[in-house]
Amino acid sequence: MSKKIIFNVGEQQTRIAIVEDGELAELYIEDADNERTIGNLYLGRIRKVMPSIQAAFVDIGQEQDAFLHFSDLSDNLPYLLKFLGLQEPTVESVDVPEGRKDWDKRPSDLLNRGQAILVQVTKEPIANKGSRISTDISLAGRFLVLVPLQNYVAVSRKITDEQERRRLEALANSLIPDGVGVIVRTVAEDRDAKSLDKDLKLLMERWRRVEKRLKKKPKPPALVHEDVDMASSIVRDEFSDEYERILVDHEDLYHSIQSYVRAVAPDLVDRVELYDGQEPVFEAAGIQRGADRAFKDRVELPSGGYLFIEQTEAMHVIDVNSGRSGEGMSQAENSLNVNLEAARVIARQIRLRDLGGIIVVDFIDLYDDDDKQKVYDELEQGFEEDRAVTKVLPMSDFGLVEITRQRLRPSITTTYSSANGAPSEEDGEDEAREQRDAKRKIQRLEQEVEEREREVERLKEKEETSNGDVEALRERIRTLEGELEQARTQQQAEAEEASAPTTPAEQPAAVQAATDPDALVEEIEQWVAEHGPQHRAVTLRVHPFVAAFLRRPVPTYPTRWFMEHLVRVHLEDDEDVPPHTFQVADPSSESLLPASP
Repeated sequence: MSKKIIFNVGEQQTRIAIVEDGELAELYIEDADNERTIGNLYLGRIRKVMPSIQAAFVDIGQEQDAFLHFSDLSDNLPYLLKFLGLQEPTVESVDVPEGRKDWDKRPSDLLNRGQAILVQVTKEPIANKGSRISTDISLAGRFLVLVPLQNYVAVSRKITDEQERRRLEALANSLIPDGVGVIVRTVAEDRDAKSLDKDLKLLMERWRRVEKRLKKKPKPPALVHEDVDMASSIVRDEFSDEYERILVDHEDLYHSIQSYVRAVAPDLVDRVELYDGQEPVFEAAGIQRGADRAFKDRVELPSGGYLFIEQTEAMHVIDVNSGRSGEGMSQAENSLNVNLEAARVIARQIRLRDLGGIIVVDFIDLYDDDDKQKVYDELEQGFEEDRAVTKVLPMSDFGLVEITRQRLRPSITTTYSSANGAPSEEDGEDEAREQRDAKRKIQRLEQEVEEREREVERLKEKEETSNGDVEALRERIRTLEGELEQARTQQQAEAEEASAPTTPAEQPAAVQAATDPDALVEEIEQWVAEHGPQHRAVTLRVHPFVAAFLRRPVPTYPTRWFMEHLVRVHLEDDEDVPPHTFQVADPSSESLLPASP
């Protein structure tokens, strides 16, 4: 099979195509709004432990809390927690025994709310679901995968020669330092010790940088390792002697890929080519039409039939139609031919669109069991080159075939509306796009406010800092707060009117009767003034209506308290707190402070 990788770099995004025998097989689009996060390491904070669903939810700094299922807890979890508790965390400082899991505690006994934990993203956020994460930490290289805090060497199952497996296992055992394990990847077959040693040293350098960041004791959530971008991961994981060439239309990316390939596979460096033609590279390679087809609900079949590919809330549904095909054939012959043709196209389209989860295909009815088996075999063969784990069930009596496919990220057809990388909201959903832009602006402004607040704290600690410098920063914070409030108003004006009253007169009678908001604000500020010097930061838990009142002014009350008392007050809505009072908690342990009302 002839294979190529084609890179098209635009001003806003990078498109990556994998071409097999002249046909587009896989398409990836990456831009600033949809950057790859799989493989990133985060120091997160556990928000909830829920034994009833065998999972925990972890704050890693994303919009939704990440999902940590107990099945994704690594065998070395106790040693990982011990590693994080060290003052100077290094893998050599933790004695990890050989073998697999040696602890028998329930996961809910090891994990606690507010606890810091090192996790890795294994699946990106999809729709309203957060990232899927694991404590099974690994760093992938070209030939090896480094597994910190483990004590084993494993060899890829795709290497079937027993003698070669034993050679690679012995070689890896002779190279790895204490405190880590490795997995030997398929592309390491027939590689010498020098190649594996070089790859291992690069991986250990990356891990040392993770340890260095952890030694600084960052406050969770914190990103401690960012994996390579989509373009680099495709070259690292895919490019081998099976590929005829890599074609790149951007000079900087070309030199970057060429340098990497020269370092890890010098015999393949001449297959990396710079495209400098006048015609767009996708057009020149003859794959633009194939990319366009990936964004159409209707896909034509060569015989005259067609497919309809639709997405529902729970699954993807594909309907096979015979159309105008079948002239001169019996109904049974025509149904079989259209279904076989559809099976080949369906396998390509699922892989091209990167559809995941449950997929149901409604084929044309077949009554012969042998014909049903032929369609099933054609589908299975179509997925042989698919890197995602795919399972196909036999055709039912109703002509339905159920497929499950590993889903690591949202399908490109849900993220974009065209092969040119236009956001999916552009197709008549301007309001959704405006909400997304407003949300992004709020996040940027909130981050900048936090950075300026930390800068004020740093300046206050320096004796040589003038009052003018501090006041200038405070003025900048006030300006940012004004911009932030405008952005919030733009995004949630209707929501605030419906569910978050902004004045005491608009609050429910129960709330008005229970408290005078101004008096409560004075009480909170008095607490901050009296107890603030003992606490750099606190979590203030109040009723949602009170929280809305505190956030309304410009600058907000928490910002005013910070500028006046240098205490960072994080607001937390809590319906269990009566409207006439408040609670103050430690942001690290989330337990109430002794001086809390």
